[in-house]
Amino acid sequence: TSYLNDLLDNFNRQSMPIARHLAGRGISVAILSRGYRRQSQGLVEVSDGTTTLVGAREGGDEPWLLARACPGVRVVVDRQRYEAGCWLLRHTTVSVFLLDDGYQHLRLARDLNLLLVDAAESPDNWHLVPAGRLREPLSGMRRADAVIVTRSDHQFDQELLEARLQRWLRPETPIIYAWHELRSLHTISGELVAESAALAGRAVAAIAGIARPEIFFEDLRRLGMRTVLTQPFADHHRYTRAELEMVIAKARAAGASALLITEKDAANLPGDLELTTGDAGLPILVARLEFRCRDEQLLTSILDRVATRKTPVEA
Repeated sequence: TSYLNDLLDNFNRQSMPIARHLAGRGISVAILSRGYRRQSQGLVEVSDGTTTLVGAREGGDEPWLLARACPGVRVVVDRQRYEAGCWLLRHTTVSVFLLDDGYQHLRLARDLNLLLVDAAESPDNWHLVPAGRLREPLSGMRRADAVIVTRSDHQFDQELLEARLQRWLRPETPIIYAWHELRSLHTISGELVAESAALAGRAVAAIAGIARPEIFFEDLRRLGMRTVLTQPFADHHRYTRAELEMVIAKARAAGASALLITEKDAANLPGDLELTTGDAGLPILVARLEFRCRDEQLLTSILDRVATRKTPVEA
């Protein structure tokens, strides 16, 4: 069984194309996650590869999104991801375990470490918590078998970034540039409403309960939308009906034609919300992102190479 380690960004979007690619090659894949801020304890099977078995609150918003977006891929949450992997192996055959946000989870042996670096954050801000967002010293980069620079469609100093990375990476470690395109808008229940370009020049409101909400708001502006109201919330925020009614009222007063949210926000809306417009009659549209990679062939060759390895499961 191969262990793929993936340090994910705020949308957890890198694991989706990885899981889909491997599953598309006929490889049995399982995603292991802690299920941060879920309203459950212990091991929970979010998806058996065929059916999404629990909701976002029990399984965690990000594992639930991964389960829905990756048909054929099993998703299990447990604080002890080694135990979750062993449980799966007792019940089914798994060729590849993909760890959701596990770069520091050193109890597990792994065949591939993918380190994600956000191009939108200057290397001058690479500091450990609480001064910055790093969870371990920069020397931990030496474990990386490949680096994926996310949000590389934003303006950034590529020369500075590569110089800082190469101070810590092994000489042979490839650097792959990737980004996400906001391509389409959907209802909360998933029906396609329009391509994102259709809202260019339109006044919209937006909320985001993700790690970097300002990036989402900036993406909307880059697509030509006029954001007349933006409201950030804490990462993984679970919305109340009163909060949404307040935001919708402000959005309508500002002249917004729609309220835009991320898929992660959609997973955290109250269950009794009217799925199309909300009680105030303002459309609530979910922005769907698509992964893009400048060096897609290199990334897939790395994944295919490690996916064919056979190594023992270790703690």
